[in-house]
Amino acid sequence: MEIHLKTIEEFMMELPDKDRETLVNAFEIRNWPIGTYMSSQGERDENEYFLLSGRARSVVTDAEGTEVTLNLYAAPMVITPNMARTSVGCSLVDIEILDDAVAATMPAAQLMDLMVNFESIREWGNNLMREELTRKVGREWCLAALSARQRLEWFRKVHPGYEALFAHFHIASYLGMTPVTLSRARKR
Repeated sequence: MEIHLKTIEEFMMELPDKDRETLVNAFEIRNWPIGTYMSSQGERDENEYFLLSGRARSVVTDAEGTEVTLNLYAAPMVITPNMARTSVGCSLVDIEILDDAVAATMPAAQLMDLMVNFESIREWGNNLMREELTRKVGREWCLAALSARQRLEWFRKVHPGYEALFAHFHIASYLGMTPVTLSRARKR
């Protein structure tokens, strides 16, 4: 537990000590075993998640049962903020745990209250949202404008080391290509 609290604190180093302590104390530390879901598509989800250890992915399943990976997470990192992955309180995605994970959770409404009451927490939260928006726009641009080989190069630049951490079929899905196309791009 102590090591996880340190990870949270390191993630919030730019906050003044008092505000960081307020924010850290608002989190609950939870464990998720491999193969479980932090959030399930169509189910209620009113939480924010900070992945402290482990790996996860956000994925959607279409009407035919085809999965598309929208994001890959390797700790420590923030899971896509609640307001960007839910609609009317329900999750738009599954957040699948790919190996045993630990995350800090907090109700999104509680974080919003803290952002209203503490300017430094508001700036910190707004920076997280800007980073997520920038990441999403970058991925959309990559999918729309780049060849398979260029997408792989983009992925390597934006997510260094992820090729060794995630299954290639998850990476292929994230990059909008088949595993065969990814394999060919990797050989070039």
